[in-house]
Amino acid sequence: MVLTTIVVAVALGIGAQVAAERLRLPAILPLLLLGMAFGPYGAGVFDPTSLGGVLEVFIHLGVAIILFEGGLTLDPSHLARVGAPVRNLLTVGAAVTGGVATVAARELTGLPWDVAALFGAIMIVTGPTVIVPLLRHMIAPRRVKTILTSEGLIIDPIGAVLAYLVLQWILRLGIPWREMATEVAILVVTGVVVGFAGGALAKQVLRTRFVGGELRNLVVLAVLLVVYAVCEHQAPQSGILASVVMGFTLSAAELPDLVSLRAFKGQITALVISVLFILLAGELEIASMFRLGTGAWITMAVLVFVARPLSVVLSVWPSMLPGRERMVLAMIAPRGIVAAAVASLAARELALRGIPGAGQLEALTYLAILVTGAWATLSAVVWPRVLGFTDDPSRRRVVIVGENPLTEALGRALDRLEWTVVVVDGVAWRLERARAAGFSTVLGDARDAITYEEAGVEADTLVVAGTTNDELNLLVAELVHHEFGVPNPVVALHHPPEELGRRSRAWVDLLGGRGLDVPRWLRLLESGHVHELEVEVDEAAAGILRQAERELPDDVLRLVAVENGRPRFNVSGPVREGWERLVLLVAEGRAWEMLAELRREKAAPEEGTEEEPSQPATGAGNG
Repeated sequence: MVLTTIVVAVALGIGAQVAAERLRLPAILPLLLLGMAFGPYGAGVFDPTSLGGVLEVFIHLGVAIILFEGGLTLDPSHLARVGAPVRNLLTVGAAVTGGVATVAARELTGLPWDVAALFGAIMIVTGPTVIVPLLRHMIAPRRVKTILTSEGLIIDPIGAVLAYLVLQWILRLGIPWREMATEVAILVVTGVVVGFAGGALAKQVLRTRFVGGELRNLVVLAVLLVVYAVCEHQAPQSGILASVVMGFTLSAAELPDLVSLRAFKGQITALVISVLFILLAGELEIASMFRLGTGAWITMAVLVFVARPLSVVLSVWPSMLPGRERMVLAMIAPRGIVAAAVASLAARELALRGIPGAGQLEALTYLAILVTGAWATLSAVVWPRVLGFTDDPSRRRVVIVGENPLTEALGRALDRLEWTVVVVDGVAWRLERARAAGFSTVLGDARDAITYEEAGVEADTLVVAGTTNDELNLLVAELVHHEFGVPNPVVALHHPPEELGRRSRAWVDLLGGRGLDVPRWLRLLESGHVHELEVEVDEAAAGILRQAERELPDDVLRLVAVENGRPRFNVSGPVREGWERLVLLVAEGRAWEMLAELRREKAAPEEGTEEEPSQPATGAGNG
């Protein structure tokens, strides 16, 4: 049965992750439902109790890996910019949430006061494993997302530690406050010191390259597990704090190998969450949630509509954020895997001591996970539209990957359309030219999702991959489409696959609408033998353009078309009805002579532009 349980848990967990990705739901929801449906109280396909004490060990190590990965994604610069709201949510907000949840659980479900206090401590945590994928597909101001992510990552260890202290107070019939304060101090110092030491050791492993290849990531994982074990021996529950501190230490170091480490840890975390949640949900009897009665559902309503909004109102003041941004914060606080793990471990301890309310505590926690996760998913879709974020003109953002003369020309065209242009590149000196042109820049690896979070990519962001590497451009398109929900990323491809747009990657747009010899156009732009041309589209212009493209197709590039004020990039073939303007790159020579009439019709010529065709534009200017 052990083999069957492990195999089924892995299969169901990965299946739930795939379903969640396709449906754009938090993975927690299908994981919870599948775990209960196929567990001992459902179809009986697997039995978590067959793992014995190994399951508890797996819970502890799994939480350590999850929180380490969370700390690894914390951005110190972003955290500094939203410090006050996050600080208040971690203190005032946590106290309000815990207090309201405790009173509601006691008065509405009949839990004993001590167990209700334990439930309140568990409810302090939110779910970064739920929030992060949810926010990547959500349209909202970036600082709101940063606050939600930062709160979720930091509050998890705080809530877990607080729940542990409440549990110990219950089991030991009331610890004196002085003794509890001493335990907290020892726990915090142990977690911070050992976690920082583990992070420093991991930094040396990554920097010195003493260990080569993929072994570096495995060594970092081994260091994490050792750090967790040492902390747990010194001060129980300090390991979860040490895991976050170690991850945050590495994140703040800005190491070049963090890209591969984050990718590796992300995959490990996804596997751990999948298996762990299936096993934990499998131990829960579905009927137990329904036996909780009406009071439990009212408790959930209190959590969603009273506890969270009240904590935001008292923590995030109007001077910190506008009202509609505070509204988003107030509606999104899902619970996740840490709440489930802590509740399961606590229920085990309470049941062993014969303390009443153990099963009720676990069922109530899982009901909270289900309800708050579903509500957060609905809120992420509905509230941005209700509050007008989707129609906000300030959200007109385009992220261009790859700094070169071609993408500079594209950036200038989009800047004239009043879009905010952000240029991403992995080489610092290249970005100097983009900054000189007035564009925002992000230095980062195009293969790392963190780079696009830094650039502010969201579901409504335009993303254009214009490097000279076809494979990298397609990889960028895949990443922003699946991780951030960008519907139609744009790529420059020298050799587009024949099936592109028909049988595969139908959601990808081609820059220029056809195969694009990027190196050739870069050479022409750098030599100053290319003109940028912006023309109003009418029947006469379309006719002249068709003639030029028919005779010299390689010397005319349609860079972008404007339709209803929005840029369009897949612009090959006949000029389409509805296009208002076209931005062209035209090589000096016969094509430029043929397009003299179009040149005179440019909508917004730059000052000092030469009208003589014998005067070519520079690589950075307009003709």
